[in-house]
Amino acid sequence: MMDLDHSSLAAAVQQTVDQIRSGAGEETLRVTGFSGAELFREEAKRNALERAKTFTIHRNIIVKRVTEESDGATRQVYLVTVRSGRFGGQDAFYWRFVEDGHAKVRRNKTVSKKTGRVVGWKTHRAREAKYWAKQAAKLENGSATVPAYPFMRPAYESKKQEAVDVMTRTLAEQIARNSKKS
Repeated sequence: MMDLDHSSLAAAVQQTVDQIRSGAGEETLRVTGFSGAELFREEAKRNALERAKTFTIHRNIIVKRVTEESDGATRQVYLVTVRSGRFGGQDAFYWRFVEDGHAKVRRNKTVSKKTGRVVGWKTHRAREAKYWAKQAAKLENGSATVPAYPFMRPAYESKKQEAVDVMTRTLAEQIARNSKKS
Protein backbone atom coordinates (compact mmCIF):
# COMPACT_ATOMS: atom_id res chain seq x y z
CA MET A 1 0.00 0.00 0.00
CA MET A 2 1.20 3.48 -0.89
CA ASP A 3 0.94 6.39 1.52
CA LEU A 4 0.71 9.92 0.03
CA ASP A 5 1.19 13.16 1.89
CA HIS A 6 -1.43 15.66 0.64
CA SER A 7 -0.44 18.47 2.97
CA SER A 8 1.82 20.21 0.44
CA LEU A 9 -0.88 20.04 -2.25
CA ALA A 10 -3.50 21.42 0.15
CA ALA A 11 -1.15 24.24 1.15
CA ALA A 12 -0.49 25.14 -2.52
CA VAL A 13 -4.23 25.17 -3.30
CA GLN A 14 -4.93 27.33 -0.24
CA GLN A 15 -2.16 29.75 -1.24
CA THR A 16 -3.63 30.04 -4.76
CA VAL A 17 -7.13 30.68 -3.38
CA ASP A 18 -5.77 33.36 -1.01
CA GLN A 19 -3.89 34.98 -3.90
CA ILE A 20 -7.07 35.12 -6.02
CA ARG A 21 -9.09 36.57 -3.12
CA SER A 22 -6.51 39.24 -2.43
CA GLY A 23 -6.19 40.09 -6.14
CA ALA A 24 -9.93 40.18 -6.82
CA GLY A 25 -11.03 43.27 -4.93
CA GLU A 26 -13.77 45.73 -5.80
CA GLU A 27 -11.65 47.58 -8.37
CA THR A 28 -10.79 44.31 -10.12
CA LEU A 29 -14.43 43.25 -10.30
CA ARG A 30 -15.47 46.68 -11.59
CA VAL A 31 -12.89 46.57 -14.38
CA THR A 32 -13.86 43.00 -15.24
CA GLY A 33 -17.61 43.67 -15.30
CA PHE A 34 -17.22 46.85 -17.32
CA SER A 35 -15.10 45.07 -19.93
CA GLY A 36 -17.96 42.66 -20.65
CA ALA A 37 -20.62 45.38 -20.61
CA GLU A 38 -18.54 47.57 -22.92
CA LEU A 39 -18.45 44.76 -25.49
CA PHE A 40 -22.27 44.58 -25.47
CA ARG A 41 -22.54 48.37 -25.73
CA GLU A 42 -20.27 48.54 -28.76
CA GLU A 43 -22.20 45.77 -30.51
CA ALA A 44 -25.54 47.46 -29.74
CA LYS A 45 -24.17 50.73 -31.15
CA ARG A 46 -23.04 48.91 -34.29
CA ASN A 47 -26.51 47.35 -34.64
CA ALA A 48 -28.24 50.71 -34.09
CA LEU A 49 -26.16 52.31 -36.85
CA GLU A 50 -27.68 49.97 -39.44
CA ARG A 51 -31.05 51.77 -39.35
CA ALA A 52 -29.92 55.13 -38.00
CA LYS A 53 -31.56 58.28 -39.31
CA THR A 54 -30.74 60.82 -36.60
CA PHE A 55 -28.13 58.80 -34.64
CA THR A 56 -29.94 59.70 -31.39
CA ILE A 57 -30.25 56.09 -30.25
CA HIS A 58 -26.62 55.40 -31.19
CA ARG A 59 -25.39 58.37 -29.14
CA ASN A 60 -27.45 57.41 -26.10
CA ILE A 61 -26.49 53.73 -25.65
CA ILE A 62 -24.69 53.62 -22.28
CA VAL A 63 -23.25 51.30 -19.65
CA LYS A 64 -24.56 51.96 -16.17
CA ARG A 65 -23.33 50.43 -12.92
CA VAL A 66 -26.29 49.31 -10.81
CA THR A 67 -25.22 50.37 -7.33
CA GLU A 68 -28.30 48.89 -5.62
CA GLU A 69 -27.34 45.38 -6.74
CA SER A 70 -23.55 45.77 -6.58
CA ASP A 71 -22.01 44.92 -3.28
CA GLY A 72 -18.31 45.74 -3.08
CA ALA A 73 -15.74 43.02 -3.63
CA THR A 74 -18.20 40.16 -4.13
CA ARG A 75 -20.57 41.39 -6.87
CA GLN A 76 -20.67 44.14 -9.50
CA VAL A 77 -23.71 44.60 -11.75
CA TYR A 78 -23.70 46.59 -15.00
CA LEU A 79 -26.61 47.46 -17.28
CA VAL A 80 -26.34 48.27 -20.97
CA THR A 81 -29.27 50.51 -21.81
CA VAL A 82 -30.35 53.57 -23.72
CA ARG A 83 -30.53 56.95 -22.02
CA SER A 84 -34.22 57.77 -22.38
CA GLY A 85 -35.59 61.08 -21.20
CA ARG A 86 -38.75 62.89 -22.21
CA PHE A 87 -40.21 63.71 -25.58
CA GLY A 88 -38.50 66.71 -27.15
CA GLY A 89 -35.12 66.31 -25.42
CA GLN A 90 -31.82 64.97 -26.72
CA ASP A 91 -32.42 61.53 -25.22
CA ALA A 92 -33.87 58.60 -27.19
CA PHE A 93 -37.18 58.22 -25.36
CA TYR A 94 -38.53 56.14 -28.25
CA TRP A 95 -35.85 53.43 -28.33
CA ARG A 96 -38.20 50.71 -27.04
CA PHE A 97 -40.58 51.43 -29.94
CA VAL A 98 -37.73 50.72 -32.33
CA GLU A 99 -36.51 47.67 -30.41
CA ASP A 100 -39.93 46.03 -29.96
CA GLY A 101 -42.08 47.56 -32.71
CA HIS A 102 -45.29 49.43 -31.99
CA ALA A 103 -48.79 50.19 -33.15
CA LYS A 104 -49.24 53.16 -35.44
CA VAL A 105 -50.80 56.07 -33.58
CA ARG A 106 -51.14 59.54 -35.04
CA ARG A 107 -50.90 62.70 -32.94
CA ASN A 108 -53.95 63.37 -30.82
CA LYS A 109 -55.56 66.33 -32.56
CA THR A 110 -59.14 65.07 -32.33
CA VAL A 111 -61.45 67.66 -30.76
CA SER A 112 -64.60 66.57 -28.97
CA LYS A 113 -67.79 68.00 -30.47
CA LYS A 114 -69.37 68.27 -27.01
CA THR A 115 -66.59 70.01 -25.07
CA GLY A 116 -64.51 71.59 -27.81
CA ARG A 117 -61.33 70.19 -26.23
CA VAL A 118 -58.87 67.53 -27.38
CA VAL A 119 -60.24 64.07 -26.50
CA GLY A 120 -58.62 61.90 -23.85
CA TRP A 121 -55.97 59.30 -24.56
CA LYS A 122 -58.28 56.27 -24.25
CA THR A 123 -60.78 57.72 -26.70
CA HIS A 124 -57.99 58.67 -29.07
CA ARG A 125 -56.48 55.16 -28.91
CA ALA A 126 -59.85 53.55 -29.62
CA ARG A 127 -60.44 55.79 -32.63
CA GLU A 128 -56.91 55.15 -33.90
CA ALA A 129 -57.35 51.38 -33.64
CA LYS A 130 -60.47 51.58 -35.79
CA TYR A 131 -58.76 53.90 -38.29
CA TRP A 132 -55.67 51.69 -38.73
CA ALA A 133 -57.78 48.54 -38.96
CA LYS A 134 -59.60 50.11 -41.90
CA GLN A 135 -56.31 51.22 -43.47
CA ALA A 136 -54.82 47.73 -43.10
CA ALA A 137 -57.94 46.19 -44.62
CA LYS A 138 -57.53 48.42 -47.67
CA LEU A 139 -54.04 47.07 -48.29
CA GLU A 140 -53.57 43.53 -49.52
CA ASN A 141 -51.01 42.50 -46.88
CA GLY A 142 -51.20 45.55 -44.64
CA SER A 143 -50.64 45.89 -40.96
CA ALA A 144 -51.47 48.50 -38.35
CA THR A 145 -48.13 48.02 -36.66
CA VAL A 146 -44.57 49.14 -37.25
CA PRO A 147 -42.14 46.20 -37.30
CA ALA A 148 -39.45 45.80 -34.68
CA TYR A 149 -35.84 46.62 -35.54
CA PRO A 150 -34.03 45.15 -32.54
CA PHE A 151 -30.48 46.20 -31.77
CA MET A 152 -30.02 45.37 -28.05
CA ARG A 153 -31.12 41.71 -28.01
CA PRO A 154 -29.06 40.72 -31.08
CA ALA A 155 -26.05 42.39 -29.46
CA TYR A 156 -26.53 40.26 -26.37
CA GLU A 157 -27.17 37.05 -28.28
CA SER A 158 -24.18 37.47 -30.60
CA LYS A 159 -21.63 38.57 -28.00
CA LYS A 160 -22.41 36.66 -24.80
CA GLN A 161 -19.67 34.03 -25.19
CA GLU A 162 -17.15 36.62 -26.34
CA ALA A 163 -18.04 38.75 -23.30
CA VAL A 164 -17.37 35.83 -20.98
CA ASP A 165 -13.99 35.29 -22.67
CA VAL A 166 -13.09 38.99 -22.42
CA MET A 167 -14.10 39.12 -18.77
CA THR A 168 -12.09 35.97 -18.01
CA ARG A 169 -8.99 37.45 -19.68
CA THR A 170 -9.47 40.77 -17.91
CA LEU A 171 -9.87 39.08 -14.54
CA ALA A 172 -6.70 37.04 -15.07
CA GLU A 173 -4.78 40.18 -16.10
CA GLN A 174 -6.06 42.12 -13.09
CA ILE A 175 -5.20 39.34 -10.65
CA ALA A 176 -1.71 38.99 -12.17
CA ARG A 177 -1.20 42.77 -11.98
CA ASN A 178 -2.40 42.91 -8.37
CA SER A 179 -0.25 39.95 -7.31
CA LYS A 180 2.87 41.69 -8.70
CA LYS A 181 2.09 44.75 -6.58
CA SER A 182 1.89 42.67 -3.38
